[in-house]
Amino acid sequence: MRSPRTPNQALRILLAEAGWSGARLAREVNILGAAQGTPYHYDRTTVAHWLTGSRPRPPVPQLVAQALSRRLDRRVRAEDTGLLAPGRPSPDGESTGEGGAVARLDRILHGTCRCGLALADPYALLAAGGPDESPPAESRPPAPSADPPTRIGMSQVASAQELLTLFSRTDSTFGSGAVRVPLRQYLSTTLLPWLRCDMKPAVRRELFTVAAQLAYLCAFAHFDMNHQAAAQRLYLTSIQLAGEAGDPIGQALGLRGLSVQAHALGRFAEAQDLAEDAVRVGARYTPPHQQAFLYGQLAVARAGTGGAGAVGLLTSAERCLERSASGATSVGAFHQGSLALQRAVVARSSGDLSGAVRALQLSRRYRPAEEWRAVALGAAELAETQLSAGHLDQACHTWQDFLDVYPHIRSARADDRLRTLHASLRPHSAHPAAAAVLARARVTHSRAAHDHRHGNGNGNGSGGGNGNDPSGNDR
Repeated sequence: MRSPRTPNQALRILLAEAGWSGARLAREVNILGAAQGTPYHYDRTTVAHWLTGSRPRPPVPQLVAQALSRRLDRRVRAEDTGLLAPGRPSPDGESTGEGGAVARLDRILHGTCRCGLALADPYALLAAGGPDESPPAESRPPAPSADPPTRIGMSQVASAQELLTLFSRTDSTFGSGAVRVPLRQYLSTTLLPWLRCDMKPAVRRELFTVAAQLAYLCAFAHFDMNHQAAAQRLYLTSIQLAGEAGDPIGQALGLRGLSVQAHALGRFAEAQDLAEDAVRVGARYTPPHQQAFLYGQLAVARAGTGGAGAVGLLTSAERCLERSASGATSVGAFHQGSLALQRAVVARSSGDLSGAVRALQLSRRYRPAEEWRAVALGAAELAETQLSAGHLDQACHTWQDFLDVYPHIRSARADDRLRTLHASLRPHSAHPAAAAVLARARVTHSRAAHDHRHGNGNGNGSGGGNGNDPSGNDR
């Protein structure tokens, strides 16, 4: 005979605290599952079974924890829901022995090559701590044989800062396909051993601060290559590293990065929540150009939800830029070209295509020429907006500008734009200008595919982005 199930009082108490019915919890879990790419069709009867002691398979317990964390505005772990089998480790990574940001970074760096990493809700993951990234023991690469320095000092911090500058410049110019793998390798083989060493408190603060920035840049690189799940986990890790360094600026930048990603994936409510958190956490500490960086993204996020105040936030960002001596930093860089791009997003969200075109043209004028990826993505956005406004000839001219730059960068988001070009102009293929662009695009695509097969060209990501969110052009 089967032993009787034990009623799940833990879940019942959490539901009562949240003020939710079983049907409401089922709906929230279905939404989170859909965001992961794993649709569920739960209803109130499913939750009733859970309350009587039934336990769903992973990752459902974690999704339940994420939904309740968001509702209760506090962390709820999967094991707190009563849905994990006795003795089963929590999937949030807390039972992995070594805790903290360093362990989390280690797990992620050894997990980003695995297939099947799905997008989870950014805001909910932030509340719930994220899943354990540890791959099976037999699949983990061996630890690097080189011993870390016996003493970590400011020379190691300076070295990491130099590499951050180099990786940042290369990413901005050539796209993330040029830096994603070497950056991840640097984090894994050099920075991680340093972070585990003993060091003076002042050195530790500085090293963890630059480690948070490197993790942030690595997150953006995965975002640019459409590896969305790894990007999300790395953003979360950058926030945790910055927290351990006592660096609210780094925490705010990580939240802002998550907001950009959520907006790009159509998760507009989450994007607004995250952008508001970024401003709340870091605006008072950041220099003026990074205040603009935060306020501009909040304006984009507000516009995405149809909320009020987007234009006012852009004005605040502009005033911050006026007080800024320079907007050039390795992460969180922001300038007039960046702000004009965000003005275009807000204008287009309200249906003002003419205003969006003007703002995008202004953005191109102010954009530094060496920012090749942003130049290409901005040109593609302008061409698509011109076509939406009915200006086919202008759009074709702008797409030619995009094709001038595209062969020199490696970015999955740029690859997405090339596909959009084909889809948008195919109905106009009888038009001479459109036919010329399509012919050139076919040749460009063929050469890029050839280079990719030989390991030299635009590396495409694992999918998951819509490729049409200009708010992510700037780090």
